Amino acid sequence: MSDTSKSNRLVFVDQYRGLIMVLMALDHALFFWSNGGRISNEGLPLIINGVWQFNQPDQFSALGYLVMLLSSLAAPGFLFLSGYVLSRSLKHRREKGMTPGEITRHLFQRGLILIVLQILVISPAFNLPTMIEAKSLSFFSVGTFFSFSVLSTIGTGFIFLALMQRFSPWVGFLTALILYAGEQVFLPTLTQLFPTLTLTGKALISYLLLPIPFKSSYFLNQNFPVIPWLVPISLGWLFGQTFKSAKGVIDEGKRFLTFGVGLLVAFFALRLNHLGDYLPYNGSFSSLFILSKYPPSLDYFLFYTGIMFLLFYTFIHLKRVPKFLLILEDFGQVPLFFYSLHLWVYALIPLLLNKFNVLSLELGMIIWILGLSILYPLSKGYLNSRTGAKRLQVPVHTHSTINNNTIEILPKRVMRNF
Repeated sequence: MSDTSKSNRLVFVDQYRGLIMVLMALDHALFFWSNGGRISNEGLPLIINGVWQFNQPDQFSALGYLVMLLSSLAAPGFLFLSGYVLSRSLKHRREKGMTPGEITRHLFQRGLILIVLQILVISPAFNLPTMIEAKSLSFFSVGTFFSFSVLSTIGTGFIFLALMQRFSPWVGFLTALILYAGEQVFLPTLTQLFPTLTLTGKALISYLLLPIPFKSSYFLNQNFPVIPWLVPISLGWLFGQTFKSAKGVIDEGKRFLTFGVGLLVAFFALRLNHLGDYLPYNGSFSSLFILSKYPPSLDYFLFYTGIMFLLFYTFIHLKRVPKFLLILEDFGQVPLFFYSLHLWVYALIPLLLNKFNVLSLELGMIIWILGLSILYPLSKGYLNSRTGAKRLQVPVHTHSTINNNTIEILPKRVMRNF
């Protein structure tokens, strides 16, 4: 499949983005409804009894392990696609005459909008369980207000790309890699230094480098520090900038396959030799894939980015598209709407009952599915209101061949992206 020449849409992007949003919703539904048997906070560098160590997972079930594997696909895919789609969007803007200065202002504006949305809409939802548990007005603080996560990190990544957009995309990616390597090397030092810093110093380190357990007494809280997560954002930017539209998406699929296999080979080479992650591999199958997400380790990036590329390749080469992928495609076209709404859908009833995390993992997954059944018609309605058109009543994903590239016959849809 390929993007149509009229809409410049890459269908596999919408499908995969829809997939990771649904998996993200699983993780967040369980955040509000269930805590038993779930693996969470993989990593988190801590000082315990004066000793630096990474937070080890508690006992978990096979289902909890599977949920961890699936939900961990979301973050690197979400950030990669934010850079990838943004890059392609800006290439079209340049072709229409937008100047570098206008692009820089555009990126700054979009970045700041995402940061504000994080503060005003997203973080209040995430903080509801802690607020209910605190049962005190002392919970409300500057640190509660300045509570950052994925959207603010993407927004800051856009500002980084604004500063890098006059250079080769390779410069941006290599800069992100160098910053990330320094962060990984100095994690023990940063963790030990953190308690001795002023509130301003703690805020700076937390926002850029070091995820820490939430405390309302801090000036700022951040569980997705910017520096390590610049890697997938800038990688997406690099892939978007080097995508050759003339060769078509089939050729892009070959590139995804090559990189996906290469990244997974590198992952197994490092992991089996006890390299690339602070969480140890003890020889068991389960420990092989329990990787540090907070902050993301090299092994984490290699494994989940490799899986992402292989799924891209698979979606591109599907000859008959199953119905569930069409549903994911609809979700994937309204990511910001879905992301902002789904947290409040899953948090609403626990908020009204004043009870969070009271269900088993299995019941929490049923809540996840029920929530998706609510979110889909809302997302579809929003999509239709934005596009002003419904899917044409023709065989879906019919194909014709032009210059050996598969061209998808679809109604025009507006590409929604961060």
